[in-house]
Amino acid sequence: MNHNPIEEYDDVNEAAVAEWKAETTTRERIKEIVKRTTEPTPASDIAEKANASQPVVRDELTELAEIGLVEKIDGAQGALYKRNDQMYIYQQVLKLHEEYSKEELIETLQGLKQTVNKIRTKHGVESPAELAQQLDPDDHEGWEDHTTWQTAQKNLYLAKAAISFYDAQQVVV
Repeated sequence: MNHNPIEEYDDVNEAAVAEWKAETTTRERIKEIVKRTTEPTPASDIAEKANASQPVVRDELTELAEIGLVEKIDGAQGALYKRNDQMYIYQQVLKLHEEYSKEELIETLQGLKQTVNKIRTKHGVESPAELAQQLDPDDHEGWEDHTTWQTAQKNLYLAKAAISFYDAQQVVV
């Protein structure tokens, strides 16, 4: 039996990056980084995070900007890039639409509303922001409720949009 020697790394992050780089293409890594880039960022920073050369990153960012997946912002120090949030939301809605029936989405929507109403009633507040203002730093259960509420609220919006997409499809098709 052949055993490949295990490479030694200074830390687990270095090992994870090496594995990620071995299992993906440069363009896949760039796209993954851009999906998480919500603030205008120089191509050089994206290149560093994606473990890619700047010329390749600039070419890929130009292509992604042309098809609308990335926003290019002209800054004083040069071009900055971030994901196009509208396209990101659209992709999330399409994914839900493809994976779930309208009935499943409605059922999910009902469950999410119940979750939000339960937390709202439990804490006597109307929003996650209001809940955050009243929580003590060591109120772990309260902060867990806050995170659950924020996630449920986000998923509510996406589920509503996916349901609306079903409705729009009936009108258009």
